[in-house]
Amino acid sequence: MEYDEDFPEEAAVTGTARTAYAEAKPYGAEQVRQAYVSAGDVYAVILQSREAGAPAVPFWQTVVLQSQLLG
Repeated sequence: MEYDEDFPEEAAVTGTARTAYAEAKPYGAEQVRQAYVSAGDVYAVILQSREAGAPAVPFWQTVVLQSQLLG
């Protein structure tokens, strides 16, 4: 896993902290993306995997929506 440096900073949700990672190439049959979101003493772990690569934008949207729910 490597840090997802392309995750847009303007997508940050007030009151939450997030860290996102993407599985680097070469990956096996599917790629995994993962993020950790914290708000106070609550943590969320978000995992997505897809064959032939997990698209970044749907993953980012999922992370932002979960951040909004926690924040």
